[in-house]
Amino acid sequence: MIDRVFPEERIESGGVSAVAYRIECSACPAVGFYPQKRGGVPRPPPAIMEHFRGMQWVVGSVHRKDLCPACAKRRKPKLEKPMDNTVAAKQPLAEPPRECSREDRRIIMDKLDEAYGKDSYKAPWTDNAVAKDLGVPRDWVSKLREEFFGPAGSNPMFDEYLEKQAALAAQAATVCDLAKQADSAASDCRKAWEAMVPKLDELRMLSKRIEREIGR
Repeated sequence: MIDRVFPEERIESGGVSAVAYRIECSACPAVGFYPQKRGGVPRPPPAIMEHFRGMQWVVGSVHRKDLCPACAKRRKPKLEKPMDNTVAAKQPLAEPPRECSREDRRIIMDKLDEAYGKDSYKAPWTDNAVAKDLGVPRDWVSKLREEFFGPAGSNPMFDEYLEKQAALAAQAATVCDLAKQADSAASDCRKAWEAMVPKLDELRMLSKRIEREIGR
């Protein structure tokens, strides 16, 4: 701790004269006092500094760094960051995983009320589909569905069908966009359609298997 020198000044309070240590704010006219002990016994500099700090003053190593409580609130001193050249210090801190809030649970429960049937999901809903629709982690949906509704009632074959159907729908949209363009895009449109035909046949066969085996 640096031993600051504080000027002494005689002050009058309630008709009593006393010698006190003085501190001045470097940013405004504010002044603080700390009386000497009775009998004129000097107080050690560390004790004076601690006294003013206890009164919410910022006591610097020199006078120009002193701040009164009001100025200290407006002008917080910058803390020096310790130098750390380790690799770990240079790596950005990973953000904590998002937690499921009460509002998130309410939204998921509302969606499950809509998408879940008597003992399984209504077609074409699944945990994954609900999570994508709401933009939330799938684990949140699975946990709430298992706790309050029941089993997923999903089928691997049906899940495959939904994935292929979604991919084909996206490709069909591309074909439609090409078809709406100028005649110069006719060749691209024809190639896209030819690439989609085998996938249509595959999806049609998978749909028939689903109708036979799981009745959806």
